[in-house]
Amino acid sequence: MTRVRIDKSGLGRDIYITGHSGSTEATLVCAAMTTLAQTIAQNVFDSEDTGDTDIIDVTLRSGQAVISYVTDDDGLNTAVDGICKGFDMLEENYPEYVSCYRSER
Repeated sequence: MTRVRIDKSGLGRDIYITGHSGSTEATLVCAAMTTLAQTIAQNVFDSEDTGDTDIIDVTLRSGQAVISYVTDDDGLNTAVDGICKGFDMLEENYPEYVSCYRSER
């Protein structure tokens, strides 16, 4: 089971992803989760390069991803929220492999 937690504030996001999957179908789900996490991380790095974002933490490794940032860039938050819809779609289609939790502060 892969668990996703997205804590949303007006100034940024804290995204935590933990877990692995085991079967062939789950491997494809895991690959999709990895792609989404890496896409979010790249958007955050790009925004930091322009000076719009402060990165708190970006850790991407097997079975764990942490992406935490603060920003004044509404465009980044909109992009990240759009990418996070992918996690919701995976949970909807593969609830035996993905669990998502969201909170707003």
